[in-house]
Amino acid sequence: MKIILADDNNDNLYLLEQLLAGHDMEVTTARNGAEALQKAVAAPPDLIITDILMPVMDGFSLCREWMSDEKLRHIPLIFYTATYTEPQDEAFALSLGAKRFIIKPQEPEIFLKAINDVLRQKQEATPETERPLGEEMEFFRQYNEILFNKLEKKIVALNKVNHELQKEITEHKKAEEKLLKLTHAIEESPVSIIITDLQGNIEYVNPNLCRTSGYSAEEVVGRKFHIFQYSENNPPEIYNKICETITGGNVWQGELCNRRKTGELYWEYMSISPVKNSQGVITHFMAIAEDVSERQKLEEQLRQSQKLEGIGQLAGGVAHDFNNILTAIIGYAHLAMIKMNEDDPARHYLKLILESSEKATILTQSLLAFSRKQTVNLTTVNLNTLVANFQKFLLRILREDIELQTKLTKKPLPVMVYRGQLEQVLMNLVTNARDAMPKGGRLIIETELVEIDREFVRVYGYGEPGMYALLSASDNGIGMDAKTKEKIFEPFFTTKEQGKGTGLGLATVYGIVKKHQGHINVYSEKSKGTTLRILLPITTTAIDDEKNLNKPAIIKGGTETILLAEDNPEIRELISTILTNHGYQIIAAADGEEAIDKLSENKDKIKLVLLDVIMPKKNGKEVFFAIRMIKPQMKTIFMSGYSAEIINHQELDNTNASYLQKPVMPSDLLVKVREALDS
Repeated sequence: MKIILADDNNDNLYLLEQLLAGHDMEVTTARNGAEALQKAVAAPPDLIITDILMPVMDGFSLCREWMSDEKLRHIPLIFYTATYTEPQDEAFALSLGAKRFIIKPQEPEIFLKAINDVLRQKQEATPETERPLGEEMEFFRQYNEILFNKLEKKIVALNKVNHELQKEITEHKKAEEKLLKLTHAIEESPVSIIITDLQGNIEYVNPNLCRTSGYSAEEVVGRKFHIFQYSENNPPEIYNKICETITGGNVWQGELCNRRKTGELYWEYMSISPVKNSQGVITHFMAIAEDVSERQKLEEQLRQSQKLEGIGQLAGGVAHDFNNILTAIIGYAHLAMIKMNEDDPARHYLKLILESSEKATILTQSLLAFSRKQTVNLTTVNLNTLVANFQKFLLRILREDIELQTKLTKKPLPVMVYRGQLEQVLMNLVTNARDAMPKGGRLIIETELVEIDREFVRVYGYGEPGMYALLSASDNGIGMDAKTKEKIFEPFFTTKEQGKGTGLGLATVYGIVKKHQGHINVYSEKSKGTTLRILLPITTTAIDDEKNLNKPAIIKGGTETILLAEDNPEIRELISTILTNHGYQIIAAADGEEAIDKLSENKDKIKLVLLDVIMPKKNGKEVFFAIRMIKPQMKTIFMSGYSAEIINHQELDNTNASYLQKPVMPSDLLVKVREALDS
């Protein structure tokens, strides 16, 4: 039987090791949770017994990591503690997945019985299907609550010991024992503790303060407390408030932005209190601080998600209406060009209209991608091929004073993406790089095959282990400072002059990358350029035939009768004209109910139904299911500038329905109609 003992107290380790070894158990010891976790991964035991209060990694954190590891979570864990003895401590420990919670000291017979019971239950237990851990925020909330409760009690104990020391000066041995225990608790505390004199000169810092700040004790003792403070992110009046509170004999509590030795900023929740002598005179100040940067990051992510959701709903609605307008503009411009002679001077103006419409289409696609309400058609493509084929278009975006270089790996990079959205990502990256090089420069687009391992995930805090395609865009432009870099993915944030940027470019890129289960990072320095790196997961799905991707579709007409249901009169007239010009017979309806009535009257004649998604009286989805009751095998094409709100594509599986995204190009409409009729 193999057992790991995790305890930072050598005496405790020795006694337990002797007890267990005497009962034919093989014991491995560790001085902290991190060491225990490392040894367990290398050689999994049958059981782990751990203290809670330990340096580097405490018992609660060890249990959380233990239960998150697929290799270890089935191995039972027992807490054996003398510090965390409250009912809420036990409840929290068991909620993390511990099998027993034993309070020190314990009789050997009872202790051994508990171990044997746990091992027996392990043999009898059925495999767990769910992890015992709660949500991330709930863990931090309970962890912090327990931690601060313990810390508050330790502070009370500290004041009590200081008071008793004045009265029991002759009882040196007893006082030294108490002081030793208290010192041990402070030295091994998972929060930072600082003691200063009345002038703010640091007299003591505990090891956790050194780990958190990056300073050694020798570097900070004797210096002013302000060495850690970063006043720019703190309200100016807060320091006067702190001084007024603690010099008045009261405790100040709140959050402060501090600075590590590296210059990195971080937030701490601090409790600063006066320390008094036996006469009640304040002699020192003591600060107890916990790093809450991770908690704030999670809270900020939640707020950002809520903000994006609201903006996304607005963006999706705007895109829907705008796509209807663009469909009319593009469609009528194409019809006009068809009827013009090749040498007609007005053709040039129509081309300009279509080019502007193309830009507007890209903008609406950005809005839909940003609102995450864009219908996607995922295909497996080689990222290298996509970049190479799109390079000519990218060159049109750049000025002549900007050199574009592509460095594509020879290894295939199969990724499952919506091709149009990934091209949009490339276009936005290149546009941003162009604007960052007003005096010209060089833009390098690279691809590479990379592997993310667990160490990468641990260090950078994102991703899942596996193979990824890396797409990077590097420019030698003006670069960004740290504050700008933090905001570049926020919607509507732009550093450009008014009227020269929407602020949607990188927000759209971020949304598309996340939609494809990818990750994006930015590296930039002022005056030294910027590099954006995008990771997309490699897929095992076969790459689609790339030979036919850029082949122009063959446009064919027909003589079939088509029911067109579209509430917008301009769009209805446009689509009717396009289809009629190519031989089709059109029956038009202005709303959902009229569409159902006309189908009932002409069900043997009509071969295809074109349905707008959003219509009065009955929407496209309701009409579709009514049509299926009348004529189950009726072929249907949905059209909309905004589909996700109405259509559930899972409900349309195994039916004769397909989808066409507005704005609709006449050629795309004709190809789609012919494909549907011939299917």
